[in-house]
Amino acid sequence: MEQANNFQILSLSGGGYLGLYQVVVLCELEERVGKPVAQCFDLLAGTSIGGIVALSLALEVPAATILHAFEKHGQSIFSARSVPRSTFGKVIDLGRGLFNPKYKHDGLRKALHEFIDPATLIGDLKHPVVIPTINLTKGRPQVFKTPHHERFERDHLVSVHDVALATSAAPTFFPLAQVGNELFTDGGLCANMPDAVALHEAEYFFQIPTEHVSILSIGTTTSQFSFSHSTGRNLGILDWFYDTRLMSVILSSQQKLTEFMLTHKLSDRYFRIDSIQSKAQERDLGLDVATPNAQSTIKGLASAALREAISSPVLRRMLQHTPPTPYFYYGSHRNSDHS
Repeated sequence: MEQANNFQILSLSGGGYLGLYQVVVLCELEERVGKPVAQCFDLLAGTSIGGIVALSLALEVPAATILHAFEKHGQSIFSARSVPRSTFGKVIDLGRGLFNPKYKHDGLRKALHEFIDPATLIGDLKHPVVIPTINLTKGRPQVFKTPHHERFERDHLVSVHDVALATSAAPTFFPLAQVGNELFTDGGLCANMPDAVALHEAEYFFQIPTEHVSILSIGTTTSQFSFSHSTGRNLGILDWFYDTRLMSVILSSQQKLTEFMLTHKLSDRYFRIDSIQSKAQERDLGLDVATPNAQSTIKGLASAALREAISSPVLRRMLQHTPPTPYFYYGSHRNSDHS
């Protein structure tokens, strides 16, 4: 029997177009539970592409709709280019982001319009959400939140589209995002795997004891990275940015550290779904690679991972959870008398 006071979190990592992995997992989970997967969780958290997915799920947009949009618009969000194979090709690819971002926000905006009305505000979300970003104007991380606490008086008036662009504005890939008069960049630089952010939210703002918190964390196949000695030791700017080395180290090291700590803290109440790319698969995959081969490889990895995960009694128990009606202090779903 599930504890009546169990508090469940769905946490979604960042990873550019590799976020398609978690969308496929979520599609198959929704097929199994027969309802929006957000209805199985008390809190949703997401960073970068995971933030976009979390915002969408909080509106109960079907995961299949999100999947269709990102399959359809992947090459306009990023490009139709394959992973560069030669050193020359990789240097040329690096040069595309040397003086300006490699991509504009136009393709992502177009994809978002397919499943989220541009007029939608954070206060219109149906489920509690936390979305990490970095506020460059203030020089600190900022977490956008639904109004699930009486102190959260600001974010419910912010556009969901603006928050989606803010959490996914990856350096060198996209322009900085603007929310109001403030500038933002990708939350993945500080919390690419927002599990710890979500746990803190549960403990501090929802006042849930740690022993009652469970987390389902879904990755994007970006948690594994290593250097060989042939890379050398005297790496300069070009060396670190070559082949997205720096970004890969930032993403993978954060995720490994977070998973290590939360596995110790939550034990069997922490469940992670993720995959490691093989060397052959790495030839098709990248943060901004949206080719048909990349799509097929990502979808295959996701389906294989879920087939293995679904046999876990921990995951099965999570999918049986029914949280109480969310409590909001402001916004269109306000159900508090607070004034």
